[in-house]
Amino acid sequence: MKLEQIKKLIDRSENIIVVSHIESDGDSLGSAIALQLALKKMGKKSFVPAPDKFPNRYRFLEKYAERWGYFKDTIDLVIAVDCSTGERIDWGNFKYDGKIPLVNIDHHDGNTNFGNVNWVDPSAAAAGEMIYELIRSIGVRIDENMASALYVAIMTDTGRFSFGNTTAKTFAIASALVELGADPKFLTTETYFKFSEEYFRNIGIALFNSRSYLNGRVLFLTLDRASMHSFSTSHENSEGIIDFAMAVQNVDVAVLFKEISKNKVHASMRSRRGIEISEVAKYFGGGGHPNAAGCTIDGNLAVAQEGVLNRIKLLLGV
Repeated sequence: MKLEQIKKLIDRSENIIVVSHIESDGDSLGSAIALQLALKKMGKKSFVPAPDKFPNRYRFLEKYAERWGYFKDTIDLVIAVDCSTGERIDWGNFKYDGKIPLVNIDHHDGNTNFGNVNWVDPSAAAAGEMIYELIRSIGVRIDENMASALYVAIMTDTGRFSFGNTTAKTFAIASALVELGADPKFLTTETYFKFSEEYFRNIGIALFNSRSYLNGRVLFLTLDRASMHSFSTSHENSEGIIDFAMAVQNVDVAVLFKEISKNKVHASMRSRRGIEISEVAKYFGGGGHPNAAGCTIDGNLAVAQEGVLNRIKLLLGV
């Protein structure tokens, strides 16, 4: 069993880093932080080479993570959480040479099994569910900080327990985390209801630039460079804006386009009613879950939007 293999690797390792993916979200950060804290409780030296700047939405979690800069010993083990491919790993300033054992823990259906040990469970609503199981299996008592990080991981990847990936098991784990000290009101408020002024401006830009297609079934939101420059904002402060599009009546597919540079566009995609939007993301070299996916497209904004719309039309058969 994969859990047993991972436990054995952890037991015989002393210096362990836990890595998450680029453009970190709540699941990747919360899972990595919780596991790192658990490993420290086992007496291991463990660190998260987190990004230099935490996403604003999760800044309250930053105090729990210890950065790579404090870790000077030789690494025995690398554990990657919530990374669908090796290319998605955010290594920070750690130089991975491929010689250190790499454990891959993930819940994405299209995971490439890039690790030496791969525990991939697409039935898990979030990587946080899997890390919860791992921490329990290694015999570490989950404290309030770990419970809080895991609650954020699961809450964010299930859209506040509203997405189709939410199961009875999800609620059972969330309930256990609350019993262990996670505060739903505090964590929900910190994550969703403390907008920075920049984030608020980005909402306005994206909604102003909205365009609907196919009789309202498809809705595009856009953060273009010109508007972001005019309003002194950044595309990095935009997680969750796509959810506004999915709140519109009759919308089955929504895409948030973020113009990274003149010829590079990131697209965050959502869908419902059995439409697997991940197929569109995969076409452009991205991936994700059936109803929540993303990709980065080489090309200008107009080309990216036209290309995505054409693939959506093919997906919908129109």
